[in-house]
Amino acid sequence: MVLTLRNQGSTRTTISPIGLDIGQQSLRAAQLECKGHFWRVVRVTSWHRRESEAGPEIPEGLCRRIAQTLRQAGYRGRRVVAGLSIPEVELHTLEIPEHGDLKDPAKFADAVQWELERVAGVSSGRSASGYWRLPPSAAARTTAIGVVASATVVDAVGAMARTMGLDCDRVDASACALSRLGAVVHRSTSDAPQQVWSVLDVGHRTVRLILAVGETPVLVRQLGNGGERWTQTIAESLGLSVETAEVHKRDHGIACTAQDESGTSLSEVADMIEDVLRPDIDEIAGEVERSYEYVMRCYPDRQVGGMLLVGGGAALKGLDRYLATRLGIEVYGLREAVARAGTPLAADASLPEALDAYGCAIGLAVDPESSP
Repeated sequence: MVLTLRNQGSTRTTISPIGLDIGQQSLRAAQLECKGHFWRVVRVTSWHRRESEAGPEIPEGLCRRIAQTLRQAGYRGRRVVAGLSIPEVELHTLEIPEHGDLKDPAKFADAVQWELERVAGVSSGRSASGYWRLPPSAAARTTAIGVVASATVVDAVGAMARTMGLDCDRVDASACALSRLGAVVHRSTSDAPQQVWSVLDVGHRTVRLILAVGETPVLVRQLGNGGERWTQTIAESLGLSVETAEVHKRDHGIACTAQDESGTSLSEVADMIEDVLRPDIDEIAGEVERSYEYVMRCYPDRQVGGMLLVGGGAALKGLDRYLATRLGIEVYGLREAVARAGTPLAADASLPEALDAYGCAIGLAVDPESSP
C-alpha cells in the first residue's frame, strides 16, 4: 500500500513518526517516508475498539494488540504522534490585541497562556497547551487559536505509548493533523497561498470542519452528527436493523451516484437513503456555506478553494457530488486526490478502498520537523 505526498524541498530520506489517531470507535495508524520531493505513506492500519475497550484511556490489552500489529506490519522506529479530539482537547479562538507591549512575541505568548487558563475547562497548572497566530484581518478580532488538554490525559497517552514499546513525541489535536494533510494536498496549487480551502472530516460520531487561509487553519467547527447517527436514521426510517442499514449505506450511497442517460437514479435504495439523509447533509452543507462566507468576509482578497473530504463517513457514495452541487465548490476525497495527475499525491492499486478514513493518522505522521 503506497501513497505519495510531494515534499517541496528535502533531498534526504526520512522515516516519519507513527501517526496514531485515537478515535472513539477505532484507532488508526499511518507511517510515511520522505525521499527527495515526495512523502510516501507506506503503512496504514486500523483497530476496532471492543465495547469493553471504550473510553478515553486505552486498556493494556488493546495496547498490546496494537504493538503486536505494528511489529508484524513493519512499522519502523519508536516515535509516535498521538491525535486526540474534542472533548479530550479543547480549541479556543482568542482575541489578543496585537498592539503596545503585546507586539513582543514573548509577551503575546504569555497573554495567550493566561487567556487559555481563564477559558479552558481544565484545572489551572494541570494542562498542556499551544497556539498559532492567524493571518491579519481587518474584519476579524480573533488573532490566535489556542489548543489545551488536561495534563492527566497527555500523561495517559504517554503511558499508553510506553506500554506499546514506543516513545510519544507529542500529543496533537486531530484538527491540526487534518489541516496539515489539507495543506500538503493544496500545496500543489500555484495560488494556494491565496486560497481559502477546507477539510471536512465525517467521523463516526461527529462532523468537523477546518477552514484554512493558505496553510493556516483559521476556523475549526463541530457541525453535526456523523456516520453512526446516519446509519441509525436509515435504520429507523426504513425499518431495517442497524447492521443492514450500514450495509445499504456503504453499498448504495445516495442517489446521485448512479443515473441512466435520462438522469434517473438506477437504485431505488439510493433514492430512499438520500431522502432520509438529506436533512442532516443539508444542515451540514448550510453550516459549511456560512463558515466560508464568514472567512471570506474576514479575508476578502483571497480566492475560494475546494474541500477535501475525509473520515469513515466520506465513503458514502455520492456525498462528494452532493456537497459540490449544494455548495458550488470543488469537493473531493483523499482517494480522488491520490488519483489526480499533476497533484502532489500518487498511489498504486493496492491502496485500501477506505483510504479517506486514515486522513487524520496520515496528517499526524506528516512530521513538521521533517517537512520543508
